Amino acid sequence: MKKGASGRSVGLALLVIGLAIGAGLVFTLNYTYDVLSPRTYTSIWTKTSIVVITIPGPISTSTGFVQISASVTSCQWSGSHEYCEVTLTNSGSLGTATTGNCSLNYGNQTYKGNTGPTLGSASSPGAPQQLISEGSATTYCQASVGGAAVAGSQVTGMILLADGGEAIFSGTAQ
Repeated sequence: MKKGASGRSVGLALLVIGLAIGAGLVFTLNYTYDVLSPRTYTSIWTKTSIVVITIPGPISTSTGFVQISASVTSCQWSGSHEYCEVTLTNSGSLGTATTGNCSLNYGNQTYKGNTGPTLGSASSPGAPQQLISEGSATTYCQASVGGAAVAGSQVTGMILLADGGEAIFSGTAQ
């Protein structure tokens, strides 16, 4: 073993270590002090499970979106409740669902209601309906109280979605 190191070789070694660390490599330098040869050292390249990657420039991620449109087929009185049949279309890249809650607004009043895939299922708190990406589903929003909307008057409504959004719709009472 060599008993010493020149200033040039130490500088070169530090430059190599600096470049290796800058490139994301892990380099361990073990100094060994031995009574017989006090200036010896060993270097060991090691692998590690910790990896640090530096990428210049901004990091961007791609996220999807939900885009729901609502169109009314009809709004009418069912004997004891006003309801609207609504087609929900998701043209977004992510899916969502209805929450089972909706509201209808007519005659200057807002009435809370429930949704369901059939008129009968909308009479009590409805089960969520899945709205898949690039798909559509028909749902019913049925007001739980209130009288009939006047035929020919406008009925507006809102269906709550699981992602926190709202599907807003408007139709004419029949």
